[in-house]
Amino acid sequence: MSAGPKRVNGFKQEPIASPASFGFFLLCVYTSLVLIRPHEWPVFDIQFQVLRVILVLTFFTYVFTLKPKVWNIQCTLLILLFFSMLLSEIRAYRYFSDLGAVIDWINSNIIPYILFLGFLSTLRRQKTILLISILSCVVFTLHSYVQVTSLLGEGWAETVITRYDGPEPIKQARYIGIFNDPNDMGMFLVMNIPIALYFFVSTDRFMKKIFWVGILIWMLLGIYWTGSRGSLVGLLAVMAAIFYFKFGKVKSIILGMVSLPIIAIALTSFRSIGKDDQSSLDRLTAWYEGIQMFKHRPLFGFGKERFLEYHSKVAHNSYVTVMAELGVFGYVLWTSFLLITFVYLIKILNTKKVAQPNGSNYAEEVILAKYLLISMVGYCSTAFFISRSYIMFFYMFAAMAAASFVRVEKNKSANLKPLVSSEVFKLFIFSVVSLICLYILITILLSL
Repeated sequence: MSAGPKRVNGFKQEPIASPASFGFFLLCVYTSLVLIRPHEWPVFDIQFQVLRVILVLTFFTYVFTLKPKVWNIQCTLLILLFFSMLLSEIRAYRYFSDLGAVIDWINSNIIPYILFLGFLSTLRRQKTILLISILSCVVFTLHSYVQVTSLLGEGWAETVITRYDGPEPIKQARYIGIFNDPNDMGMFLVMNIPIALYFFVSTDRFMKKIFWVGILIWMLLGIYWTGSRGSLVGLLAVMAAIFYFKFGKVKSIILGMVSLPIIAIALTSFRSIGKDDQSSLDRLTAWYEGIQMFKHRPLFGFGKERFLEYHSKVAHNSYVTVMAELGVFGYVLWTSFLLITFVYLIKILNTKKVAQPNGSNYAEEVILAKYLLISMVGYCSTAFFISRSYIMFFYMFAAMAAASFVRVEKNKSANLKPLVSSEVFKLFIFSVVSLICLYILITILLSL
């Protein structure tokens, strides 16, 4: 007679893991909607708040079905940033009369970060999200092609932006929603260049490599059609990071020097970058106003997305934006969040190469971490020229970096060193130092 099931003390029973497959499906739907945004195409003209509904359904599925859940220091920092934003509102004497931008921080940043961090429990799931990201880039570029080949600059969802701040009118391709600005679309394309490279190096099949080369060329055309100078700088930073990982420091410097003529030609293909053109003058003026705002309210700033209430144009710098809108407290929290993303990926790259059991994804996780790191380099360099401190896809990529760290950390043979409190404290100190350096750098640039 077989023994019956053994009773387990309820207080000592291990929680049963639940992958929440339906929740991940909803996350894929949410990612597709927030990036490709077909529900906003005029041909459909859907008035129903489908994106908000899918987000709520995904979150409830996360709460009730996903086990175990993941919480890290970045989740805590996002919550602290929320309270920092509330303090900014109180300091501005608005108190809680107009919290639309602050509430949007929860819906567009905190909740998506937690969902991506929790549901991306396997490498396969993360690659699925990355493929959706690449697909959205293909759609953006196709839309850009339709715009630039149209006499009126019209796409199926949006029209181009025509700028007159140079010797000749310049058309800049754009998309809809969070990519309605050419700079936003360009930044996202730049961040996905390393992801396409990751898929390229991850396959040995010749036809698949040809496919990914085509995708890369197509995305580069998309960046060109945006006419975004900040995106061009981000692309150059991504290329420099790729060369560094491929050839090392010395060879990268030599290759960079040899490539200067090509870079010069590329720069002339975009709008001129100089202090004398109107766009650059507007940017410098906005940086000056950001410095003045920081001087006036250094601790808590003027409030999230309040820069335009005190200056006619955005700051054109994500770091200046956070400094002016959230003050020292918000800047240190936000910068620490950003730095921790880099630390997660660097720790994965620094794990010891040891023999792995059959079926382990450790080697592929390390490769993915390298290209996610390069994507973050693209974000940071582009962010210096546009104000995208709160853009949703940055937090999506940060969550993917954290999810990679969690997965590798579970692999005991990888010997991944956890993030300890002393390291977090050092990152806080480094964030303060970066604020001082940013203040000095902007002051020097304004005096030139």
